[in-house]
Amino acid sequence: MAQTAEEIANQLRELIRTGAVAPGERLPTMEMLVAEHGVSRQTARQALNQLKSEGLVEYKGGRAGTVVRERPSRRMVRSRGMERDHLGYYSGSNVQHWRLVAGTRTEVATAPVPPDIAELLGVSAGEPVVVRKRLNGDPDDERFRQLTDSWLHPAVVAELPVLEGHTGPGGIYDRIEEWAGAPISWEEEVTAATPSPSDAAALLLPPGVPLLRVIRTSSIQVEGKALIAEVNDIRRSGELFSVKYPLSRQGAAKWPVASATADFYQG
Repeated sequence: MAQTAEEIANQLRELIRTGAVAPGERLPTMEMLVAEHGVSRQTARQALNQLKSEGLVEYKGGRAGTVVRERPSRRMVRSRGMERDHLGYYSGSNVQHWRLVAGTRTEVATAPVPPDIAELLGVSAGEPVVVRKRLNGDPDDERFRQLTDSWLHPAVVAELPVLEGHTGPGGIYDRIEEWAGAPISWEEEVTAATPSPSDAAALLLPPGVPLLRVIRTSSIQVEGKALIAEVNDIRRSGELFSVKYPLSRQGAAKWPVASATADFYQG
């Protein structure tokens, strides 16, 4: 019985996973797959295309054929914390030198807010909200870049119309803190997402590479009440970036610890 495209893809995927076919090495050609598995060219093509969509292989063309894609040897670890220099706040010393990607600019628009962002801002999904979008990255290595969509609470924009244009030294965070007369506090949630075609193009993502998505909320005290002034939707390559943070001992885990009384593995 002839194998399916998924079965052939599973076998090739296992060869890649175990290192039997190393990065940069060529996979069996379509003709070889047809002969070995007794399938049509269409089925063989579907199997290879499945691996391409997962980002495991890439087609080099000509005699090179389809090879196992080489993964980046360098990954940027993003430690989380807000810092400050003469330009204002930034999140981590390894991005202090980042700038807008050449040929781009900060785009300011009023757009329907996505449901997950709306929930954090405390507004209705689809409500028109001011958003500031930018693509910034390492000027010395074009691979390291991120998309940042800064969604602003309507009440804050009403008080600070400057947020819809050029914000001046220190950017939106300085303007918000000046208005509130209080420091911003930040909280982040890290997750993964499938990139949209436009995100993949802007971030130079190969097929199959997910987004590392960081949702940052900026909270401020206004007249004694907490207000989420901004939600920042940050997207980066899940292949090129990781997030690192310390784990602190909470109250029950403070040293010295009490002796354990049960075996975790025995339930």
